[in-house]
Amino acid sequence: MTNRIEVGVLGATGTVGGRLVDLLQNHPWFRIAELSASPKAAGHRFGSVGSEAAEALPESIRALSLQDPYADWSSPLLLSALPSAVADNLESELAHRGHIVVSNASSHRLDDDVPLVIPEINPDHLSLVERQAERWSGAIVTNPNCSVVGLTLALAPLHDRFRIEKVMVTTLQSLSGAGRRGVSALDAVDNVIPYIAGEEEKLSQEPRKILGALGEGGIVPADFTLSAQTHRVPVRYGHTLAVAVKLSERASVDQVVEVLSNFTGRALDERLPSAPPRPIEVLREEARPQPRLDRDRAGGMTVSVGRVRRCEVLDIKFTVLVHNLVRGAAGAALLNAELCQVCGLNAAALARLQ
Repeated sequence: MTNRIEVGVLGATGTVGGRLVDLLQNHPWFRIAELSASPKAAGHRFGSVGSEAAEALPESIRALSLQDPYADWSSPLLLSALPSAVADNLESELAHRGHIVVSNASSHRLDDDVPLVIPEINPDHLSLVERQAERWSGAIVTNPNCSVVGLTLALAPLHDRFRIEKVMVTTLQSLSGAGRRGVSALDAVDNVIPYIAGEEEKLSQEPRKILGALGEGGIVPADFTLSAQTHRVPVRYGHTLAVAVKLSERASVDQVVEVLSNFTGRALDERLPSAPPRPIEVLREEARPQPRLDRDRAGGMTVSVGRVRRCEVLDIKFTVLVHNLVRGAAGAALLNAELCQVCGLNAAALARLQ
């Protein structure tokens, strides 16, 4: 693209928002034009209230004045890293004003007319935005929960080839997933917390929507059952998932490894700048993947799968690792924003739907 598209970032000083700003600073398609934090921060320089990572950003970004998120935005494309409590109403309001809101928040993921997208898996679900024309002149597009991204990328090729009937998943989720004001140091050290509010529900529902079929009435969820247990563990970055699946068609371990290894998805076909060369990398070493060793593959955009083996209760079990702030959040939203551009989802296209 010769002329970069102006974008705004909502929640730019949070953990995910700060990572979004970092990923956008040299983006070939997008240029950061506007940033917001809380209304109290409006008028302050981003460099003065942003995260420590902001110190490494160019002065042109550090000097940007933070605006009130409820004020008028000029950028047609907004990337939202808002907490769900704020996103519930504000993202809808911004869509009413005609903006395309690509959101990392959970607020609208399960709305019937809002696409929940992983570009390698279900880019066709983006057409759901046509149904949003009945509600507003803009659009909302969402990416999944940080653990759901890794889980669903691993499930997608298996569901496509063998059909999945049941899934059991146990997560070991890093501290950064709770945000800067999440788990206290005293709670985290020498401890595992076996409850994360709302996470089990997201893991149980979101993969079925993503892997569902697009029909006349909306998305028909995939017809497998999924049981999830979630835990917070003292790891800085990277969510680890222990997964077991029951397949409709019997498959050997070698066949499962081959299907996972050969999965490329559809994002590469669209040549999205943030798409990794391989969305899944299968590791053969016994004690892999590990967060410290494997979370940063392809800049954090590749999901690692390891320990693929027979399951004594279901059919196949394996371990998944996803970088929760990159592939699981900021990078996922950015990839969806790129998909919107490739698919022609812009203000002019939305106007034709009205």
